[in-house]
Amino acid sequence: MSDDALLPGRASAEGTRRYAERFPGLPGHFRTPDRLTLPSLALGMRNGDAGGVDDLLYRSAVARLLEGGVHFFSTALSERLQVSERNLGTALARAFREGSVRRDEVVVLTKGGYLTVDPDVAGTYSRARRYLVETYIHSGLVEPALIAGGVHCLSPAFLRDQIRRSRRNLGLETIDYYLIEEPELHLGEGNADEFRRRICAAFEALEGAVDDGEIAAYGLATWEGLIQPHTERRHLSLLDLFEWALDVGGGDHHLRVLQLPYNVAMAEALMLDSQIGPTGDTQAILGALRGTGTLVLASAPLAAGRALGRLPRFVHDAFPGLHTDAQRCLQFVRSSPGIDVAVVGMRDDDHIAENLALLSTPPVAPEVIEGLFKRGAAS
Repeated sequence: MSDDALLPGRASAEGTRRYAERFPGLPGHFRTPDRLTLPSLALGMRNGDAGGVDDLLYRSAVARLLEGGVHFFSTALSERLQVSERNLGTALARAFREGSVRRDEVVVLTKGGYLTVDPDVAGTYSRARRYLVETYIHSGLVEPALIAGGVHCLSPAFLRDQIRRSRRNLGLETIDYYLIEEPELHLGEGNADEFRRRICAAFEALEGAVDDGEIAAYGLATWEGLIQPHTERRHLSLLDLFEWALDVGGGDHHLRVLQLPYNVAMAEALMLDSQIGPTGDTQAILGALRGTGTLVLASAPLAAGRALGRLPRFVHDAFPGLHTDAQRCLQFVRSSPGIDVAVVGMRDDDHIAENLALLSTPPVAPEVIEGLFKRGAAS
């Protein structure tokens, strides 16, 4: 798809509020951490095979979620070898064409950083390897010395190239949120100064993409980086990240989003004092982010399914009226202070119905979440 064929527009404060107003029966579901009105759940599209029935299921899931009060969709160029982005683009194009939603009502997030093949070009392992070498190395787009772990890159030219590929896959002129996947992979490459140079160069490229209208805001999708203790090598310092964003973009920088893992089995984001605050004290990352206007997304809210069928009785009792462990896990995450949106993978019709049914129940008070931790510590 050429850039001329991309759909113009982006999510707006007015549009996302307009969408939310169509669902008055979902108490506590919509939040406004910054200027956009966002749902407490978003669709994640990581799981499944590239092609076949999973493509059909994801396209159907987008339509069902839009009908049920979910207008936030999260994917990545690397997810299912670019196919998740393409599925989302196809589904949204149909929704816009049929008039069920407008572009300014829908929030689209995608991610980049991993070197990713194109399944239309690279159908076998040898062809995939050749594709990566020719596309990224031989073309001069990426310097081999700047690739972390043989799979990840933060160089400005690479990120701008990845954004253009994602825009074409999605069919959108502007991506609402663009996140760098797992930048902490570069913490092991060289010293702290080298990491700072790489991140600042990446931020500068993303600020340029904002200026050019390719993205509206950017952020980081981390796994262990933000929740690692500050004494660990792979720790990402929140103070450093915002200081670097200020250095690059000034007071109106566009570092607006952070994504991290959080669930009933992995609650370090709320409970572990991993970050050093401005006064030298230590805080959990969610506490450190409070009041900053940063959108916080929770990855793996179902703990990759490991928590299902294993929740203790006191967790059941904390969420009366819910019928499944999946609902209880999602309620835990979307009720936790500091979490704005839980990104959950779902494509099966029954799972979508189960998750949408949760939305008619308001989130519980923060005291309930605090009580769960106290009860768990006493067990």
